[in-house]
Amino acid sequence: MLILIFTIQLMVSCGVSHSSVLSRQPLFDSYASNYFFHEGVKKADAGYYDAAMDLMNYCLETDTSSAAACYNMAQYLLSTGEGEKSEQLLKRAIRLAPDNYWYHRLLAVNYSMRHKTQNAIGQLEKMVVQFPGRSDILLELADLYEETGQFSKELRMLDRYGKMEDVEEQLKGKRFLCYLLMGESDSAYYEADRPEEMIERLLQSASSLAGAEIVQQFCATVIRHEPDKYEPYYFHAIIDNLKGETDKALAMLNDGIVQVSGHDGKAQLYSLKGQFHHSMGMMEETFADYDSALVHNPDEIGVLNNYAYFLSLEDNDLERALNMSARTLEKEPLNATYLDTYAWILFRMHRYQEALSWLEKALRYLDQDNPEIYEHYGDALFMCGEKEKALENWHRAVQLKSESKTIDRKIREEQYLE
Repeated sequence: MLILIFTIQLMVSCGVSHSSVLSRQPLFDSYASNYFFHEGVKKADAGYYDAAMDLMNYCLETDTSSAAACYNMAQYLLSTGEGEKSEQLLKRAIRLAPDNYWYHRLLAVNYSMRHKTQNAIGQLEKMVVQFPGRSDILLELADLYEETGQFSKELRMLDRYGKMEDVEEQLKGKRFLCYLLMGESDSAYYEADRPEEMIERLLQSASSLAGAEIVQQFCATVIRHEPDKYEPYYFHAIIDNLKGETDKALAMLNDGIVQVSGHDGKAQLYSLKGQFHHSMGMMEETFADYDSALVHNPDEIGVLNNYAYFLSLEDNDLERALNMSARTLEKEPLNATYLDTYAWILFRMHRYQEALSWLEKALRYLDQDNPEIYEHYGDALFMCGEKEKALENWHRAVQLKSESKTIDRKIREEQYLE
């Protein structure tokens, strides 16, 4: 390299004509550009990114037609937050080497990172035409169409991708969401292998009431196609209740109870109906619903626990409540909630020392802090003569944002209150 530079300088000093020097200058620029470029790549590979980019800059200064240097420099600038400069270099690289896929690809990434979504879509749309064999473009474009609500275009991209990669079956979930968001619930239904599972997953991920209402529309569609499944009635009713339309929720559950033939499904619907009646303060109806649920599934563990606990709160048929609670512990002996229910029934039966022992076990197996269990533990401690420890646990319940109506008075008056 040094020999080459010395030779050119010698030719100039010996009176070589301007035209002959100019004729050799591109050769010098080419060698210098290549040198700076390859040294820059080495530095980048070694992790010396600032030095690498300095060399790339020298490369561009000596040869403005180096598309590769533009591309590498653009990568660096994008990583350092200089997206606009990166964009300009990438556009220059594309002009210099219009058939290079990676230059086009990084420009699309540049737009996406800078939240210029429409530009990214436009770039990817051009690439779909220019590089028809690249399936990854189709999938990324489909995602951007989904992000911008262009669901019919997303479906077309998914169709092309599925055929190209022979994965049409694996794309059913994405097509399902497309149709659902387009309001085409029947088409969505045909894409769902297990629509009842899709309903639950959708409702868990719904971040707004509007999203929940889309799920509700799909529930209605599933009911039309498969009226014997309990899940669509169940989740439709939950959404009705969220909307404050409890009468509609109860009517939906009643429809399900008539249509669904499976005993477990009927038990689930009666159980939810009982929860709604309990929230309305209708205890007689709640217990009737739970009785009906247990007729269809005597081992429905959620019903057994809730029924037992509500009976204890009413001081109603405590021996039956204790037996039901004991059955839940046979199935899940380390469940803190079920242990608490069993202990609380013992407490209501004035068997305080036994209740205290079971509450200590509940606290040992508690997955996350529960103010109600700490309050119950404080109650049992108080009744067993351990007032100071009782106050500690009542305070703990308050710290955990207890919703108890009596906890503040218990602490203030330093005594157990119903």
